[in-house]
Amino acid sequence: MICLLLLIGAMGKSAQFLLHTWLPDAMEGPTPVSALIHAATMVTAGVFLIVRCSPIYEYSPLVLTVITIIGMTTAFFAATVALVQNDIKKIIAYSTCSQLGYMFFAAGVGAYNVAMFHLFTHAFFKALLFFRSWCCNSFIS
Repeated sequence: MICLLLLIGAMGKSAQFLLHTWLPDAMEGPTPVSALIHAATMVTAGVFLIVRCSPIYEYSPLVLTVITIIGMTTAFFAATVALVQNDIKKIIAYSTCSQLGYMFFAAGVGAYNVAMFHLFTHAFFKALLFFRSWCCNSFIS
């Protein structure tokens, strides 16, 4: 039961399937810094929670299976939704959801080191992406 409750908290924090609706709205913030906080740091806390609690999750194969299914569903669903978006911030938000789904999937199959590696590379990539867009917009304006 503890594993399941921790999973629900991590799902909400990392914008996983059925709890993903807040991220695209939050990334429409007025500044690139607020979007960066939501994309690169805040949403990764759920993945970090899953990985840090991995000794607890190893005692519950059922919850690991649920994590795998949730991650797989989120990765596919968010990538599909991102394909039909017109706003660049929503595209980035849904691509972030999709990448978080991959991280959940990796944690669900027991590849915690892969999930953490993806978490760090994704965070740095998104940070560079937002800083580049901020620099280009500030020089153009």
